[in-house]
Parts: sequence; structure tokens; C-alpha cells
Amino acid sequence: MIVGIQDEILRLHAMGRLNDLLADKTTRGNIIWATDAYRARGDAYRRDEEMLPSLMTGAQSDAIKTRARKAMEEQSARTRKHAEVFTPPGICKRMVGEADAAYFDGDDPFLDAARVVFPKRCKWQHYVDARRLEITCGELPYLVQRYDVSTGEVIPLEERHGILDRKLRIVNENTGGEDEWMKWALRAFQATYGYEFQGDNLLIARVNLLMTFEEYLYARWKRKPHEREYRVCIKTIVWNLWQMDGLTGTIPYAEPTGYAVQGGLFDLPDTACRNLQPYCRVYDWRRVNSLEYRRANTGGRNMKFDFVIGNPPYQDETLGENKGFAPPIYHEFMDASYEVANVVELIHPARFLFNAGSTPKAWNQKMLNDAHFKILHYEADASKIFPNTDIKGGVAISYRDRSRDFGAIEVFTKYGELNDILHKVMDAADFKSMSDIVVTRTAYRLTDAMHKEHPEAIRQLSKGHAYDMSTNIFDRLPQIFFEEKPTDGKSYIRILGRENNERVYKYLRRDYVSKVKNLDKYKVFIPKANGTGRFGEVLTSPITAEPGIGATETFLSIGMFDMETEIKAVIKYIKSKFARSLLGVLKTTQDLTPEKWKYVPLQDFTSASDIDWSVSVAEIDKQLYAKYGLTEEETLFIESHVKEMA
Repeated sequence: MIVGIQDEILRLHAMGRLNDLLADKTTRGNIIWATDAYRARGDAYRRDEEMLPSLMTGAQSDAIKTRARKAMEEQSARTRKHAEVFTPPGICKRMVGEADAAYFDGDDPFLDAARVVFPKRCKWQHYVDARRLEITCGELPYLVQRYDVSTGEVIPLEERHGILDRKLRIVNENTGGEDEWMKWALRAFQATYGYEFQGDNLLIARVNLLMTFEEYLYARWKRKPHEREYRVCIKTIVWNLWQMDGLTGTIPYAEPTGYAVQGGLFDLPDTACRNLQPYCRVYDWRRVNSLEYRRANTGGRNMKFDFVIGNPPYQDETLGENKGFAPPIYHEFMDASYEVANVVELIHPARFLFNAGSTPKAWNQKMLNDAHFKILHYEADASKIFPNTDIKGGVAISYRDRSRDFGAIEVFTKYGELNDILHKVMDAADFKSMSDIVVTRTAYRLTDAMHKEHPEAIRQLSKGHAYDMSTNIFDRLPQIFFEEKPTDGKSYIRILGRENNERVYKYLRRDYVSKVKNLDKYKVFIPKANGTGRFGEVLTSPITAEPGIGATETFLSIGMFDMETEIKAVIKYIKSKFARSLLGVLKTTQDLTPEKWKYVPLQDFTSASDIDWSVSVAEIDKQLYAKYGLTEEETLFIESHVKEMA
């Protein structure tokens, strides 16, 4: 059966309850649309307009739909603009279960149909009263699991695993009379919180919470709520599910009152064109007072949340001038969540775990060095969790508990065996990084001498890239590259690049290229765009290069050797399963930058090496396993997870 949110909204309107569910306790008005998805319906549907019952009933009764019912083109547009990634019920159940497993210091007890048994240190009342918050809650998949958000299919009561669903199960199992049940059911609602940006999602979430109250009451006592019960429950819901921009603490598109405006001495603040609103408020039902959300967990007698869960927005499509790039914002939601609760569990992109992506590098290191932070689950292929969604670097479920020391991650790897191997390699007395001999793809650059003799070149090159040896440089500046070495008495080098989708070498005057430390040495070239980032994959075969050969930005180079035998050894090393397993620690995308080689140990590639480079790659791997003291299990891990290269 498909859930009928539209019918439920119309029923609540007929009962005179809909306007109450649209209330905003902070502004004392109604919640706003906070989306342009309905703008075509008229000015009353502008994103900053309040939501009114008349705008979603009568002739407009088809306005509000669940995500499952939204037209595919509209849902796609909303997904792009607001970076929404809908969380499947199985992931919500798993994450809520992880939280409860930690709460009970063992396994998740709710997976069993038997009555939940509390340890001596815990009382069931404390579990019900624990304040749990879902951030950017959408239709509330973590708090109540009425239906599958992707299909709209109703989930039977006994199969629901939302946070409130579990609290109500505990109430069912531990209360006797109807009055006691009602008391603790309402306390369960009072300890369940969520905030959401978009008004339509928030209304659906509130309806879902009220319908959950009706459904559990009917299942237990075979009746509908009385008038007073409706009033009390709706009051709780509109306080506990509120509209907020999670990064500003105000309603969407607003500035907090008292916002500092910097101007001249005689400038008057321009408040007429600015939407000034107070910070959003939440209600502490135990102390019977409200407080600003930003004051939660700040110490003293202020309310704190015991636990935060959710799937934050991943990127902001509204910022920046580069239409092909949207800056990440999920890390800001992570930090904001850590401010209001001691225990936080979130699902989010994982690239920062490899110190990759566009999150600030300092923030990446802060998280990797945070002893209170750990990863519960990592999935390299995000589409396995979020169908039809491509998230580079995969996704992770993280858990942070301010009161516990899990040990800093420092270096994240997908596999426990790889983590053990990495520590053995890093602890070796002679460890040096392979990245020390990897030269960036941008090392070879054009010179002023070239521009002086070819003033027309500046017009043939992209703005801001006058000196780049770009991947298509052969096509952009054909007048300076030659198939055959000219006989004009000038000194020439060869440049490796691509033309017509093939690798080619062309001659270029030596003084037209910047001096690079390995230009006149033996080295190896390898494409910077290499593979997909899947662990253990085969790399594009490296290319040997003798002295006097450079390359376009298609390639990066490795080494600066005096002997040709050394680059032959390097190529065997690159092809080894051992080296590529450690390359896979940081290489989670196609990019093969110098930094990705950080954890690959540098070897001596001369004849004096402790590795015999004259044997096959398979035999070299055996020597490397022995050199670093790998166990049989660790050796088997590499052999079974890393593909052989020809």
C-alpha cells in the first residue's frame, strides 16, 4: 500500500488541524516554502512566503507530495539544487541500530522480536527520555519509518525501526494502563527532535509524526486521539520539528536579529531589504522553557541533545561562480552537529578520509586525528547505498562520541588488513616515501623565450594558461612542435603527449621549456588520469623515458636516474601488487598525483638494492612481503585483492 500524504493533509484540514501543523514557534507565524519548486503556481508560492492551508487544499490539493510521488523531473531538479540524497530505510535502520548497540553496550536488541531487556545501569524510562535529533530531516526517515521514502510503500508497524518507533515499542512493553501509556508515549515524542530547511518536507515530517501517534495509539488501544491529546501532540510536534537553516541557526534566507553590519560612521543599517529574524528556538520539555537552538549543549542548565543522527546536504549548488563546481558543505553540518551533542552518527561523502576532495585540508587532518571519531562503515561504490548516485570516493557512516577514545584514524583504509600492512611499512626504520621522486604533471612549462619569439601564441592559449604544457598543446601551438628534429642548429628535446587519441613524441626547442630536474635523466612517465580509483585495479602501463624527453600535462614522471636499469626496476615496482596496494590507500579516484604515492615505500633501484630486480614481478612481490614482515593473511589479502599487471 502507498502512503497517502495528500489525503492525510486534507483530512487534517477538515479537522481544523492543518493550520496548527504549519506553525513556526520562532517567528510566531507559519513556516515558509523555502524552495522554488512551487513558484510556477503563483506569487504566494515564492520561497520566502508563508505556507497556508488554502495553498495546499481545494484546487491546490495536489501541491504537497512525498518524494516518492514527486514527478521525476522535479525531483531531479530539487536533488541537484539542494544536494538532497534520499536515505533508504535499510541504511536508516542500520544507523539507528548502531546507536542502540552502543547504548546497550552490545548488539542491537531491537532486531529480536522478544522484549528488550535493559542492563542494570539503564532504565527504560531513561531510554524514552533520551533526546535524539535528526538533522536536515526531510520526511523524517530516521525518526519514524512509516514508509519507504523511495517507493512510498507503507511499512508495517512491527517492522519499523525509526528512533521514535523504538521508543514507542519500549513504552508498549513497559506500561500497563492507558494513562501510563499516554504519559510515556508523549514523553517519547517530547524527546524526539528534527529540523528541516524546506517547508514542504517539514510539513510532511510533521504529518508523519502525527500519523505515527494515531497509528500506535490505535494499535495499542483501538481508538483515535481525543481532542486534548491531539492538541498536546501537535504542540509537541511543531516545537520539536522546526524549520531552520542548519548552518545559520535561523529560518531559511534570514539573518539573525543583532547581526553585525559593518559600514561607515554615518551609515544607517539597511534593514528594509534584509530579512531579520531571531535565532530558531527549541523547547526543553523537562524544564518547561524554550531556548535558542545554538545554546544547546553549551553547559550549565541548558538543554543538551543526547544523540544526533542524519544525512546532511553534501554540497551547496547556490555558491560560487563556477557552474561546474559546487562547494561541499557536509563538513560544516558535521561540525555543527558536534556542537550540540556529545554523540553524533552521520552518513556523508568519504573523500576527506583520504585527504582528497574539496573539503579544507586542515579540516581533513582534524578529523583524521580526532580520537573521538571513527568510521562504522565505508562503501567505495556509493550507488550501492544511494541508487543512481555517483559520489566520488564513496560514502561513510561515521560515529563520534565526545566521551570515548577510539584512537585517531590518522590514515584511513577500507580494509583492516591493509591498515596493518601500512603500519608495518611506515614503522620500517628506512621508510622514505615514493612521492619524493614523483614529479608533478605541471613541471614542464613554456617559457618567456617562446612567447618572445612567437607573440601570436598568447592568443592561441587559454586565458590564464599562457605557460601550461596542456594536454592539447600540440593542437594549440602546432608551429613550435615538429615531427622530425629541425636542422637549424638549435638544441631540441622531445615531448611526450597525445594526438588523435594516441601517444606521440614531438620535438620542441629546449629553451622553450622550463628547466626540470629530471629532464636530462632516465625516468618513467605515467598518465595522471589512471583507472577509476577502485582498490587493486590495473594501472595504465608506465613508459620509459631516456634523457632529453619531457611530457605534456597528460603525464607525471617518476625518478631521475643515471642508469636505464633503474627505470626498468621502477616499472617492475609500479607493476607489483605490493606497491599498488599501498598506492590504493590514497588513490580513490582516477587522479594519480604525486601525493597519492605518499605511503608507497621508496626502494633502492640500483644493483646494490636488497631487492633483486632482475626477477619477475611475482618474485619481486615475494621479496617485498618478506622485507616488511607481512603475515600469511596479509600476503593473501594483497594477492587476492590486487590484480596482476602484464
